[in-house]
Amino acid sequence: MNSAGLIERFQQRPLWQQMVLSGAVTGLSFPPLPLGFLAWVGLVPLLLAWERTARPGQVALLAWQWSLGYLFVMLYWLMFNTGTHFWAATVAMIGTVLLVSVNFLAIGWWYGWLKARWGKTAIWLLPVVWVSVEYLRTYGSIGFPWVALANSQTGFLLPMQNAELTGIYGISFWVVLINILVVELLHASDRQKAGLALGAALVAPWITGGLLLPPATAGSYKVGIVQPNVEAAEKWNSENRNAIFAQLDEMTRIVAADSPAVVFWPEAAAPAYLLKKGGRRYMEDIQGLVSDIGIPVVTGLPHYERQSSERVLYYNSIAHIDSSGLVKLYHKTRLVPFAETVPAVFKWLRIIDLLGVNLGEFSPGSEYTVFEIGEGRFSVGICLETIYPLVYRRFTLAGANFLVGAVNDGWYDNGLVTEPYQHAAQLRYRAIENRRPVVRVGNTGISMVIDKGGRVTDRLGLNVAGTLTAQIAPSDEVTFYTRFGDVFAWLNLIIGITFSGIPIWRSRKTVLKDQAE
Repeated sequence: MNSAGLIERFQQRPLWQQMVLSGAVTGLSFPPLPLGFLAWVGLVPLLLAWERTARPGQVALLAWQWSLGYLFVMLYWLMFNTGTHFWAATVAMIGTVLLVSVNFLAIGWWYGWLKARWGKTAIWLLPVVWVSVEYLRTYGSIGFPWVALANSQTGFLLPMQNAELTGIYGISFWVVLINILVVELLHASDRQKAGLALGAALVAPWITGGLLLPPATAGSYKVGIVQPNVEAAEKWNSENRNAIFAQLDEMTRIVAADSPAVVFWPEAAAPAYLLKKGGRRYMEDIQGLVSDIGIPVVTGLPHYERQSSERVLYYNSIAHIDSSGLVKLYHKTRLVPFAETVPAVFKWLRIIDLLGVNLGEFSPGSEYTVFEIGEGRFSVGICLETIYPLVYRRFTLAGANFLVGAVNDGWYDNGLVTEPYQHAAQLRYRAIENRRPVVRVGNTGISMVIDKGGRVTDRLGLNVAGTLTAQIAPSDEVTFYTRFGDVFAWLNLIIGITFSGIPIWRSRKTVLKDQAE
């Protein structure tokens, strides 16, 4: 069937199905598929449907229907979490989709409200509204920038470079704008003029990105990576502990032969409380390893601090270990909602208690630690922290001259899930935003080295055990984004609030005038 036939069949479906399907198509634009261009047209059916309604509630409903297809394609992998029962993982996936879909209800309602007051010109405020809600979604204990439209564009190196100035929100703005210009082209009486506008908008980020892209530079600082590929279910089985530490020892000695300045192990690589009495023997083994090879190890590990006889704080941590023992410790600051912590609102409503589910109760750290080894000053984001621009900006401001992401995607080791690819791709933005090389070390992969231009220079694949050494070029460059943060997103938020306030101000002014008369 040709494309015209497919479009005709699509248009014959009920409107809600059109919304869900177009959202799903947009979801396909994310890694690992090389289909980022789908995001440029994925909003078009939604925009066309919005043209036919004037009620904010109906606009919001259409946005919500669209988001269900988008979010399911993006987040279906939550069903395949090997750390729980399939039914529980499926419930978690549905709950996550419904929770995140509230953001799209907000986008739809806000845009619908503006449309009711500004008419057709409100469409040009849609990128502003979209970016504002995306930005606000990063805050709070359930903040989740994973599904930002910008993350669909990680296959296009040059447009990504603009994140140095605007953060990821400038890329999302661009994607929404392209969809609007496609709709304008469909309606235009002057197709040539509309086509030129669309073409210019499409090409502009490639031009500016080309100007911003730094040249590849030879590295002077060598790092080592150990990817042990230990199944998540096996890691915390005490019977496997000795074998896991033996494997880490063996692989680290292999890496050491290439004389890196530091060897990185992934998140929770050490399945023991190394800094407590129960893990002392393993800590001594690591110290002996470091003494033998003359190279420090930086590893993920669990940790706890006893505050009193009744209060214990548990942390997901990173430790720098040399031959004398612990040098410095970092505690994860952004915890995974429900997996590592229960958001405050759910505690207050006692929803989790009613469900009778036991969830992780880790405590967040408060310091953005910088480790120092030789000429390298680095900070390590743990797992979900790697998707938060704010976390890595704070690392950079604290003095890091390269950045690290330590992750464990072993809970999603099914070859059919997209989670590891989506997770890894987002870290390329952290390199571009701050112009720092980034080292990603994963338990089951994907481990990789990214230069400050966002290029992946070295890589270990998914679900394989392996080691890697690479030269990186630490940088002290200060970018616009590092210095000023998400000023682009704030500008959009100010514009959105201003254009929302003007009709209210006008209405109030009219009422006061009528009362005076």
